[in-house]
Amino acid sequence: MSIRWTIISVQEPDQRLVVEALLETLPEKSMREAAEGQVIEIIDGGRVQLLIELPRRIQVPGEILRLHRGSEVSAPAGSGIPAFFTAEGTGSAEPLWWLDVYAAGGAPDGGPLADALTQAIARRTTGVVLLPDGVRS
Repeated sequence: MSIRWTIISVQEPDQRLVVEALLETLPEKSMREAAEGQVIEIIDGGRVQLLIELPRRIQVPGEILRLHRGSEVSAPAGSGIPAFFTAEGTGSAEPLWWLDVYAAGGAPDGGPLADALTQAIARRTTGVVLLPDGVRS
């Protein structure tokens, strides 16, 4: 079973930016496109460790809060959690970007790799990471 980390960001996490974050955090891993270019797979020794879905734009204010109410929110080191994610927040009036990263089931270091990668992407996109249940960054 895979475990999901979700990045919510102000700026689009385009493919160039994702590759930069991959090179920073996982330079020894290989990557390939899958699912007709909709997914990037991170591979080690022929085994998929992480899956990165292409980002989606969220245009409905408050939609993220509705879908992820109660999620543990983590901001990259040195940055804070945007006001629209706080308990008093009502969601963003501006469009946001949503990107999911999955640690493949059975990958022993998939969780720490996913956490490092999502934090690097969030830092580059003025974003936050919604952590899986029971995970702390």
